[in-house]
Amino acid sequence: MRIKSLLLGGAASVALALPAFAADMSYPVKAPVVAVVPAFTWTGFYLGANVGYGWGDGSTSWDNYLGHYYSGYDGYSYNGGVDPEGWFGGFQLGYNYQFENNFVLGVEADFDFGSLEDKLNYYAYQATPGGPAEAYGTVNTKIEAFGTVRARLGYAYDRLLPYVTGGLAWGNVKASGNLNSYLNGVYQPGLSGSASTSETLWGWTVGAGVEYAFTDNWTAKIEYLYADLGDINWDGASNTNIDAKLQTVKLGINYKF
Repeated sequence: MRIKSLLLGGAASVALALPAFAADMSYPVKAPVVAVVPAFTWTGFYLGANVGYGWGDGSTSWDNYLGHYYSGYDGYSYNGGVDPEGWFGGFQLGYNYQFENNFVLGVEADFDFGSLEDKLNYYAYQATPGGPAEAYGTVNTKIEAFGTVRARLGYAYDRLLPYVTGGLAWGNVKASGNLNSYLNGVYQPGLSGSASTSETLWGWTVGAGVEYAFTDNWTAKIEYLYADLGDINWDGASNTNIDAKLQTVKLGINYKF
């Protein structure tokens, strides 16, 4: 009887202990899913638009030009220049590849159009027995279209990309002039006239910029370029060439595919 009581008491104790033991048991809990945000990359094709301001340097020796035609005159003078400047706009397209060490190598081509221009005015005077001879002339220089094909090398600080760039540059440079001659105050049509020339010049360009990705697809940049387009022959008789150089600062926006 005693053994039976002990067995019944032990069974009851076990029965009472099982719920508490079950409550203390730990069950495996599934970890919450954490979304992994991929790191931004500059790799990909892009297309965009730009606006900017450009200023040129059409340096040449106008003393040689005027001295050739007015060497017998009592004097001449000139003002202004052939340094075209003005606003422009256009578009660009390119491709970037970002390496694992965050260097970014790319290629870009751009095309811009506008009205960059300047005017040189000159005057020549000669005292003659029959009356004074005078000549009034102008030379206009204009760049209406230009562009580049360049390599870009930068280092990505996540969404910020400073870079250097360089390559080929081209520009359509136009030069035109008018001459009005007078003898004793009377217009001389045979000694007056106009001339013009237009050439698409090829040269080189270097520059730098910084670009920032404000979304995964849209970026904005500011860029400076210096371009040497070469010479345009304004007057072969006087061996006068206009040496066309151009500097630009532009703001651009790109869509990265």
